[in-house]
Amino acid sequence: MYATKREKEVLFKLCEGFSSKEIGATLFISQHTVETHKRNLMFKLQARNTVHLAILAERHGLLSKTSLSETAPSH
Repeated sequence: MYATKREKEVLFKLCEGFSSKEIGATLFISQHTVETHKRNLMFKLQARNTVHLAILAERHGLLSKTSLSETAPSH
């Protein structure tokens, strides 16, 4: 399953317990854009809700250490 870099960033923040508003502020995008990324991920993984999205993302390896380092901002 393919997820964009930004979708993965949103996904990681969701799994860390951040709200859409907090994710938007952290990633400098609007809450609406966060919801769009979340909706796209839910469609791609056929998730019924956010909890289901997190479970399916784990099963598909989207939360692996490799995925985390691929989307980590470089400083």
